[in-house]
Amino acid sequence: MNRLPIVLAGLIVACSAGHQNGDAPGGGDTVAASPIADAGLAAPPVPAEPAADASPAPDEQEAGPAPPKTDAGSDEVAKPEPEPPAEARVIRFAWRPPRGPKAAYEMTEPADQHRLVLTPGVEQGGSYPVVAAFHGQPPRGMAPGEYRFPDDTEEQVVDLVRRERIRPVILVIPVFRFIGGNWPWFDLRAFREKMEEMFAELGIEGTDWYAFGHSGAAGCKGDGLNRAHRMKPVAVGYFDTCIGQGWADEIERLRQRGVRVLNVHSVETAGFVPKQTPEYQSTFDFGRAYKPAGMKPVECPEVHPGVRLRDQKYRCAASDDGLLKAFVVDSGQGKEAHRNVLVPAIFYFLTRFCRLSPTE
Repeated sequence: MNRLPIVLAGLIVACSAGHQNGDAPGGGDTVAASPIADAGLAAPPVPAEPAADASPAPDEQEAGPAPPKTDAGSDEVAKPEPEPPAEARVIRFAWRPPRGPKAAYEMTEPADQHRLVLTPGVEQGGSYPVVAAFHGQPPRGMAPGEYRFPDDTEEQVVDLVRRERIRPVILVIPVFRFIGGNWPWFDLRAFREKMEEMFAELGIEGTDWYAFGHSGAAGCKGDGLNRAHRMKPVAVGYFDTCIGQGWADEIERLRQRGVRVLNVHSVETAGFVPKQTPEYQSTFDFGRAYKPAGMKPVECPEVHPGVRLRDQKYRCAASDDGLLKAFVVDSGQGKEAHRNVLVPAIFYFLTRFCRLSPTE
């Protein structure tokens, strides 16, 4: 069986894990996944066997078929029409964690649901890496269907596969929820089990799991990537996430389990103690967060996320064992800089850090 990596893309926002009275039933609500036919998956075509006495025509044996004529009637070989770009197949599904409050995970509208993205090249019977992407807290009052992160992340990952910068992957993007905190009771172990059930129904297999998150996906209390180890990932990326104790504790848990961690920060200071004002600071010294988390300055590699790194001592940092790595990128100022981190961080994480290039 052809074994390719599987990537889960999902950004997780940290949340308070307080129990919601009357809202935590014993099991999660689930909407059945789309069947294989709806997903457009088909087994790879099997070439027809030639007849026992079949043999190539003389011209095909010696010189191949004659080149097609152009409309002008000359012998110039006509250029074939370019192939249309391969399409990704997207499955929307509703799922509530076993202890997740019903009000938080209401998903009657498809636009509000989690999504499973089968990137070009994912076929029935194949094995692929899984990428899970978790996002941070959107502006107050914005409906889940209006979030930019799922669409933008799907577009970038599918484009990387089409351009053969990474192998075909399975992308999973859970949708952010907030009630009393970010991602309330979002159990990553149960989520992975749910995804593996869906993969089996589709006739595909996930191999290594990768996860990355942005903004409140970690470091601001609560669940999400503050408990990334429960997903049993191979590598995890924290992209301008909050830098509170939940982030520091989790990257240490991951390091102890031999999981590689990439931190890419620019301006986000939420979660840091003492509290920073304003929240987004291009001059914040990230060594104040990296040093207590077990990282120290190292020589910067020739290739790094983004175009420029900020001029500070900890702009390139790592733990002694090399499992924790960090970069402080210069992506601009304020909220725009916070958003600008994502594209270069995702590119570096998937192509370099996770080594999902087709040539790896």
